Amino acid sequence: MWAGREPGGALALNDFIERVFACSAETARQIEARARPRAYPAGSAIVRQGERCHDVYLLVMGRARSFVISPDGLLIRFYDFAPGDLFGALSGAQEHFSEISALEDLDSAIFGAADFLSLLETHSCVGLMLSRALLRQLARVSEQMLSRATLSAAGRVHEELLRLAATADGMTIAPAPILSELAARVYTTRETVSRAVSALERRGIVRRDADALVIVAPARLADMVI
Repeated sequence: MWAGREPGGALALNDFIERVFACSAETARQIEARARPRAYPAGSAIVRQGERCHDVYLLVMGRARSFVISPDGLLIRFYDFAPGDLFGALSGAQEHFSEISALEDLDSAIFGAADFLSLLETHSCVGLMLSRALLRQLARVSEQMLSRATLSAAGRVHEELLRLAATADGMTIAPAPILSELAARVYTTRETVSRAVSALERRGIVRRDADALVIVAPARLADMVI
């Protein structure tokens, strides 16, 4: 029995599948029988942009990031995957449109594209789980597209800072965001992000505090999301 890592203990892949797919133990065993486990160290490539992808990946532990390298070399962040997310050849073997790399050490369960399509046909829970995963991705990407279409580059930086702070106490981003990663999140350059954050510091709206970025005046920052 393969075991994935989980804070505070181990989690059998069968148990993880049963929980994520909301299925019976027997169905989970049938799904697990089609999977092969693989671990990836932080920073390693999982799927290469432009290469033909023949597998579907179920993220079991850790996080991965999908990004696109534009023709002019700009790194455009597309989506961050968390445990329970699926990516890869979801509609069959195909050339993958983005690069996907491990943000941290991660465990995955890999299905051949044909095996995964067979599971979709056999088990309704697999189709439901895939639908939910794709809807989550669509919602997040739609938000990003709306921001890019309606906000200035600086406005997108301000919006993303508020979003990052909202995942904690609404005021603190810890550790402080890396400018190049923030630029990839909001479809702009590192230089633009640096200028926007520096301007906020000069106006007393944010401040750097040890290894964190503190939003001193969130209401003023929200007014600048334009």
